[in-house]
Amino acid sequence: MKLKSYFAATVGSALSLARRELGGEAVLVQARPAPPEARHLGQCEVVVAAAPPESATECTSKPGAGEPAVPDGDERRASRLGGELAELRRDVQRMAALVARAGLVSAGLQPLTAELAELFSILVAAEVDAELAQDIISRLRAAGAPETSAELRSAIITELGSRFSTDSRLGRTTEPPQVVALVGPPGSGKTMTLVKLAVRFGLTSRRPTQLISMDTLRVAAAEQLRGYAAILGVGFQALETTGALAQALEEHRHKDLVLIDTPGYAAGELDAARDLARWLAARPAVDTHLVLTASTKSADLSEAVDRFAVFGPRKLVFTRLDETSSFGPLLNQAARTGLPISFLAGGQQIPEDLEPATQEKIVDLILQGRPRLDS
Repeated sequence: MKLKSYFAATVGSALSLARRELGGEAVLVQARPAPPEARHLGQCEVVVAAAPPESATECTSKPGAGEPAVPDGDERRASRLGGELAELRRDVQRMAALVARAGLVSAGLQPLTAELAELFSILVAAEVDAELAQDIISRLRAAGAPETSAELRSAIITELGSRFSTDSRLGRTTEPPQVVALVGPPGSGKTMTLVKLAVRFGLTSRRPTQLISMDTLRVAAAEQLRGYAAILGVGFQALETTGALAQALEEHRHKDLVLIDTPGYAAGELDAARDLARWLAARPAVDTHLVLTASTKSADLSEAVDRFAVFGPRKLVFTRLDETSSFGPLLNQAARTGLPISFLAGGQQIPEDLEPATQEKIVDLILQGRPRLDS
């Protein structure tokens, strides 16, 4: 068994190249964006496993008799490319050892139908966790091959949709006020998301709305939200303690919607977050949403989700969808935590660049990689 990489403009094209050369017995191991040193060969790389040929012919780079000598500059470039390709081959060999050690070829990556192989490539390229992608493919394979492409698409959508949920309702009670708090890392877009929510679910619905800022860490952070409140014509308060927050909620119990902005706590600032985190986690009536950046790599998203678990978030919001084309991390976190996704945001337009999350939308993003949000 050996591994071989194929490069092309799309995953499907690269996979077709592999099948034309190696036949239907080739086993798909990985699909990913091509590394920078091989980007000139194609934007996408697929790695397949195949039985080694019975014989091979070695090629030499030395010019034969009567062949023109390679100019020095071209020779240097060829040498550099050769070194880069050699490093790529070493990477593939290391991966082959890992695959063999984990038993993935024999246990988890049996030869697939063309449709399931293509789906696996799409999921991996979208940065869906490999284990989750394999489980999705295994379940689809166990369910049997649909007879038509429409049935296959329906089965794919159903299987992906079963891995996560969505819930764009605001508030935890049926009676006003609907109290919503946004928490999350620095720069995740909490304040802008809060303003979009105020416009979409407060002003547009003619519901009395109150904005509250608990962000005393950033310079002029509360002033930014105060300015938005003045433009929107809604109430605003800047508070520093959970005691003051409890009193403010009592004062505004006649309002329909109360939106609470919080500081963006970095990993080393959890001590400062302790009081607010405990207060929010102990308030079942407060609908706490964890705001995350969709363009953050999956490992860092997992770390952030675990860090903010002390706030007792009940839903996930993903922002900056316009800055990425890989949406597997949304599925990874929703499937891992069991928390529903509430809203998707991308861009700076208020409130157009915010929409309630739906399973259909998220599945479409994963399969199609479309960052544009519907207005």
